[in-house]
Amino acid sequence: MDAFDLAVRRVVYARVVADARPPTAAEVAAELEHDDDEIARAFRRLHDSHALVLRDGSLEIRFANPFCFDSTPHRVTAAGRAWTGTCAWDALGIPAALHRDGHVDSECACCGEPIELEVTDEELTRGADLLVHFVVPARRWWDDIGFT
Repeated sequence: MDAFDLAVRRVVYARVVADARPPTAAEVAAELEHDDDEIARAFRRLHDSHALVLRDGSLEIRFANPFCFDSTPHRVTAAGRAWTGTCAWDALGIPAALHRDGHVDSECACCGEPIELEVTDEELTRGADLLVHFVVPARRWWDDIGFT
């Protein structure tokens, strides 16, 4: 990732944390004082390198992992806000990314049973006895990251 793409990525994540939503390409362009087309190309490169996930055929950010901007059953409360994780595993990444304690309300992908996880002082203090099962092998995650 070159310096420009890294700067774009940093602005995206800073805006996600500040605004609890993904910025538009135009907002990033304004903040970095760059042309919209340059930012659009950077968004596509970041998508292609799996640093962001864009919605099909657009520049709208769908995921800036671990943050998700779709409706999922993986809800996180951290830093005084509500967030959505792409999956239960990524939901645990939100308190870590924010360097804050957090609570995760999720559900088992197999049976739908509710799952509660708690992160306190950077440790999993509730739900630490649970097992994680990845249905899709890691080498195949990016075949359909929205499903994975």
